[in-house]
Amino acid sequence: MKMQKYICLLLVCALGVLAKLEFGCGSIAGGYLHGTCIESEKQALLVFKETLIHNSNYFSSWVGDDCCAWHGIGCDNITNHVTQLELRNGNIGGKIHPSLLNLKYLTHLDLSYNSFDGIQIPEFFGSFKDLIYLNLGHSNFEGSVPHHLGNLSNLQYLDLSEDSLDPKLRMDSIRWLSKLSFAEHLDLSGVNLSRATDWFSSLNMLSTSISVLGLSKCDLPDNIPRRLPFMNLTSLVSFDLSENYLSSSFPLWVLNNTNLAHLYLGYCNFDGLIPESLRSLSALSVLDLTVNSFQGPIPHSITNLTSLSELYFTDNKLSGSISPEMGNLTELTDLSMWLNSFKGSLPETFCQLKKLKSLNVGKNRLTGNIPECIGKLSNLNELILVENSWEGFVTEHHFINLTKLDVLGISSDSELILNTSSEWVPLFQLTYLYMYSFKVGPKFPHWLLTQRKIEALKLLNASISDTIPIDWFLSLFSNSPSVDLSNNDIYGDQLSLISRAPNGLAALILSNNRLSGEFPAFLCNQTTLRTLALSNNNFSGELPQCLRNLTELIELDLMNNSLSGKIPSLGFLGDLQYINLHNNKFQGKFPLSFQNLTWLFVLDVGKNNLSDVLPTWSAEQLPNLKYLILRSNNFYGEIPLQLCQQSTLEVLNFADNQITGNIPACFGNFSAMVTGDISPNHLDYWGSVQMMDSMKGYEQVYTSTLQFLFSIDLSNNKISGEIPKEVMDLQGLLNLNLAGNHITGKIPDEIGKLKNLIFLDLSRNELHGPIPQSLSYLNFLSQLNLSFNDLSGRIPSGNQLQTLNDPSIFAGNELLCGLPILKPCATNTNSHNVKDGHNEGDTGSVSDDELMWFFAALGPGFSVGLLGFFAAFRFSDIGIHTSILVNRFLRK
Repeated sequence: MKMQKYICLLLVCALGVLAKLEFGCGSIAGGYLHGTCIESEKQALLVFKETLIHNSNYFSSWVGDDCCAWHGIGCDNITNHVTQLELRNGNIGGKIHPSLLNLKYLTHLDLSYNSFDGIQIPEFFGSFKDLIYLNLGHSNFEGSVPHHLGNLSNLQYLDLSEDSLDPKLRMDSIRWLSKLSFAEHLDLSGVNLSRATDWFSSLNMLSTSISVLGLSKCDLPDNIPRRLPFMNLTSLVSFDLSENYLSSSFPLWVLNNTNLAHLYLGYCNFDGLIPESLRSLSALSVLDLTVNSFQGPIPHSITNLTSLSELYFTDNKLSGSISPEMGNLTELTDLSMWLNSFKGSLPETFCQLKKLKSLNVGKNRLTGNIPECIGKLSNLNELILVENSWEGFVTEHHFINLTKLDVLGISSDSELILNTSSEWVPLFQLTYLYMYSFKVGPKFPHWLLTQRKIEALKLLNASISDTIPIDWFLSLFSNSPSVDLSNNDIYGDQLSLISRAPNGLAALILSNNRLSGEFPAFLCNQTTLRTLALSNNNFSGELPQCLRNLTELIELDLMNNSLSGKIPSLGFLGDLQYINLHNNKFQGKFPLSFQNLTWLFVLDVGKNNLSDVLPTWSAEQLPNLKYLILRSNNFYGEIPLQLCQQSTLEVLNFADNQITGNIPACFGNFSAMVTGDISPNHLDYWGSVQMMDSMKGYEQVYTSTLQFLFSIDLSNNKISGEIPKEVMDLQGLLNLNLAGNHITGKIPDEIGKLKNLIFLDLSRNELHGPIPQSLSYLNFLSQLNLSFNDLSGRIPSGNQLQTLNDPSIFAGNELLCGLPILKPCATNTNSHNVKDGHNEGDTGSVSDDELMWFFAALGPGFSVGLLGFFAAFRFSDIGIHTSILVNRFLRK
């Protein structure tokens, strides 16, 4: 009997031990059993709650005597001590009261995803000696991370990560982390470590039990030693070093961690070759090298990393052909080679990657046919093949088993043709479809009309000559779609006949087609519309006042139509950044409501019939305005001095109006034109900004090159007075056109300061005196017109002027002499030659030596002039970049 009692007692003890093992640290209320909490700990929690800012519902369960039953609280099942405090994602802020120190047995503390803005992590957190888990991530703590956390000797999990672009947490040293000898998970992503110069040497001092290490977006100092020891964190499984801009070659020091499965090195500015020694990371499952400057081919050793499931080479400088052995990576689910220089064909072996969900080889130099067997990759939900040089046909067999396809992008700069039967109905329903620079037409393909889930449709330059299928078009609106059908031959007035449509359209881009009729009234109901681009069509009639309903509109592009009437008030559209009404038939006054558009950076109402005094506003009203085009209207009056406050201006075009008065000397305040610094693109929308401006005497369209344009055009007005010397401080100017006015005085001697000038037109004015020799300093000048003034003296020569040998440039100036007009200069005429030996004893004729020197100088000047000519012909990205680089080189 006594033996039975002992056996029963042993069983009870064993059950107690098991209970301790299973529930030892207790559990959060609601998950497992709990006891009655300790009174002092309950009071500590209530004091803690009182100093918080919170939603009362979050703590609605914090009533009654048993705090172990409260939301977020876990207690030990034996002792009833509070061991867990988990208030994750509670939208909690305020102060953290030190009453928590009474929770002496706390092992788990989670305050992540809250809003403790403006407060530091409390130092007393370092006093929780039993703490195993501490998560303070994404809670907006600020200031220095207390080194007292290094006292948490039992800590296994520490997360201090933040997503903020402006990190508020900082650490001047990470050496104290080495005291966390049991740490397994350490995430400092988003903590500012810019002063932690010991970061690299401290890595090898971390616990060898570390399996997850996050150092993303830490602004790590770029002080990696040349001779690097290996990082001997032998248990490391995941290492995130991304977004630190370390400017070195591939970090070979990670290659000793043979258990590494996840390696994130994106956005680090690494360069050089990807090493073959990557083969040592045989367990690698994820390799992310996104946005670096790696060069050369993909190393062959990568094809041996058969555990890889995600591989990202996005946006590097990799080149060469793609190895067919990439087909060995049969575990791949995600592969991105976007924006490199890979060439050759896409290997058929890619069709062996049966687990592939995302394949992106866009923006490379791939050629040949798109493999038809891609249609057998039944797990694909994203297929991006845009901007290569594919050729041949794309048929329904390319999509035969792609039942999960959600994103499809195909384009080519070669002859690629879509060839599907009219009866084909795809097995997929796409959300995003991009088919541009690709012969999809001439009719809207029937299969496209079966796609009812589309949120983004881009059929730009798709050789479509058809009317818009209205029923299908309207059916998309419930998906909040962005629709781009620009650069086709779409015609008809169907859009004008739609009276109402479901609200939801996000972007509508129909530019460069043959659409006609009145402005589509249904657009007034599209209150979610952010981009509306209908330029280069045949729309007519008036713009409705109901456009004011489009309160989310960012871009309005109606250039080159036949719209008439008054411009409606748009001042209620506070998000508008871009307005282009160029070349229509608008009449009346300039809308004063434009001055309410504080985000506006492009305003073009050129080539209309507006009649008004030049508008006046302060820079505070339009602080972002960069491009102001009022040309070819009937604006009159003097240029308001308030305009000079608009220091952000990069393009000012008032040509072909009735403007009088002087050019204000305060034009020198246009600081953007002084520096010539390229402005960032402000727009985040589907369309491409386009703007008309006159260069070389005719209008040109600027799209991607708009950011390179710095221009002042006041031509063909009634402006008088002299050219202010302050204008010569605008060294970023590419174009200065003051032709066709009544400007008097001399050409400023300082004109040579306009180092970037490509076009200069001062013709048809009343300028007198000599042409400044400094004009020859303008190394990029390719178009010059000084005709029909009263200029006198010898025409300067040398450098770039030698390429400008058209006599008509100087016509109508009877007192000019010298080359290229071949009019001899009289004896003792002041010479402006850089290299002239005839200042005294001039014979009065153009000498053989002078002619020989003139034509010989065409050689060295011609190459620079040619660059300027091509820039004049068309401001291509390459041309402008080259021009800027050459200019910087010459300055050096």
